[in-house]
Amino acid sequence: MEQTVIIGAGVMGLSIARQLKSKHRHIRIIDRSTPRMNASYAAGGMLGAQNEFFEDTPLYRLAMQSRAMMPETAKDLERETGIDIEYQKYGLIKVASNSHDITALHKQFQFLQSHDHTIKLLSLSEMAQRFPKLDPNQSAAFKIQDDGQINANIYTQALIKSVAHRESIELLTHTETTSISQKDNGGYHIHTSKGTFHADELIIAAGAWSGALLHHLNIHLPTHPVKGDVKLIASDYHGLQETIFNVNGCYIVPKKPNRFLIGATSEIDNWSTQNNRDNLNWLDRESIAMIPALKQGRIIKEWTGIRPITPDGEPIMGEVRPNLYVTTGHYRNGILLSPIVGKLMAQLVDGNHQAREILQPFQPHQHTI
Repeated sequence: MEQTVIIGAGVMGLSIARQLKSKHRHIRIIDRSTPRMNASYAAGGMLGAQNEFFEDTPLYRLAMQSRAMMPETAKDLERETGIDIEYQKYGLIKVASNSHDITALHKQFQFLQSHDHTIKLLSLSEMAQRFPKLDPNQSAAFKIQDDGQINANIYTQALIKSVAHRESIELLTHTETTSISQKDNGGYHIHTSKGTFHADELIIAAGAWSGALLHHLNIHLPTHPVKGDVKLIASDYHGLQETIFNVNGCYIVPKKPNRFLIGATSEIDNWSTQNNRDNLNWLDRESIAMIPALKQGRIIKEWTGIRPITPDGEPIMGEVRPNLYVTTGHYRNGILLSPIVGKLMAQLVDGNHQAREILQPFQPHQHTI
């Protein structure tokens, strides 16, 4: 029986576990905390395959494929678990609320519209209607029709329930990995707060903590944590179905029932899990500037998430050493990319050569020092 260990029970680790061939394999997922208390839990749930990109790249193509996979992923999870992850596709409006961001927004629009003619700039009258507090002559926006969203918290719950139903998968929470060592025969020992586990195959999917785990094996990946402050409010406002994403990083994601998730600040190399009041105030100012009606909203909760990023912004995905794999650095696109990354990383572990070729641009050896 092949022993496969995945460190990390966020959406990446869980998605890989779901896709791995289970015959003759025991899969153990190890996480130091309770699932849902990580970047996956804090995420806005945006499926912004076009929102983050300014040129045609391998990552852009993966993002587009993954977005297309999410409706079927949602159906599969509901069939397996009975959980509706609240997939919806009302589109996304990308906004430049300051004149100095308009040039960049128009450049992005030109790229995206050359690939997707359904993407449209908002007219001056549409700007005035959508964003009454913004000066339509000093701001701009376009709408991406096919970007959507899910409820990231519920999605994580559904993935957990899905893997929990499978006899070949064991989920260990509250289990701290203290060290990792390589055996002479090529396998690995994972030393944890609940004992030592053997792995014939080891997959590191621990988000911003992935680099620190690989240090135990003298492998150095240039990954960094990015702290984000997020808040959820309740509001009687019914004028918004689309996600709003400002060039400055503030976004508003409508959620059921009559709620709005507002995020997110970005502080690199900050591991704090405490909210920063100045950051929350910034979210208030920026969100109300776009949608004034949200000023009357009632705060439900405020929290933080730690997202992983690399110096060039590209994720790291692939085989580091024989039977040692890593996937990290997805930054704001972890939820979006999880279906395709789960599939490709599982195929890679199972020896699929096509998956290896697709993941070639993201190979760890291009980042290790």
